[in-house]
Amino acid sequence: MPKRAAQDFVARAARSAEQAAAHAAELIADGSTLLTHSRSSTVLAAFVRARRAGRRFRVIATESRPLMEGRALAEALAGESVDVTFITEGAAALVLPRVSRVMVGADRVTAGWLVNKIGTRMIVLAARECGVKVTALCDTSKFIAATPDAPEAVRDPNELWPDAPPPVEVVNRYFEPTPLDYFDGVVTEDGWLAPHEAGRRAAGHPLSQPLLAALGAA
Repeated sequence: MPKRAAQDFVARAARSAEQAAAHAAELIADGSTLLTHSRSSTVLAAFVRARRAGRRFRVIATESRPLMEGRALAEALAGESVDVTFITEGAAALVLPRVSRVMVGADRVTAGWLVNKIGTRMIVLAARECGVKVTALCDTSKFIAATPDAPEAVRDPNELWPDAPPPVEVVNRYFEPTPLDYFDGVVTEDGWLAPHEAGRRAAGHPLSQPLLAALGAA
């Protein structure tokens, strides 16, 4: 049954995400400073694991407009006694010189692209300029050869500017692609993958019916 298959898919993905977080936590060194964008549950789990293992580090979290997911991440980390600095994503370039590594999640990974919250590409480009490594964290359920057309690629403009005066056009998008080879690696339940390996694996993952159902496209 499609509903049961989708539920099984989601459960397997959750277990895989936990394993990916465990691998990623090993990259977090005592005394390091990590920058993350938006709120990835896998990235958050990696930070929590590293802190509970006794390591002390600082996280710089972006607010992630327009829904401000970064606030929820910052609050969760504060509850784990992790030192957090909270910034707008537009300020990322100013803090990157003191960042050890950027860690972000992924909405999906394709053969050549990593899709994540809007603002990711800007941060990744700034990190490349500063020579800071950018690592993506996600389980391989996010690896797909092709993606269905987003039913709502442009979101409610009122989230950005309620009642904007005409003729101002407000464009509100949640996600954007970043070239996969801009990342130093992708950490999955299978451990570290180089960008070309992640892309190769994604190319071999056609959309399955359980995945379509889980994405709400079936």
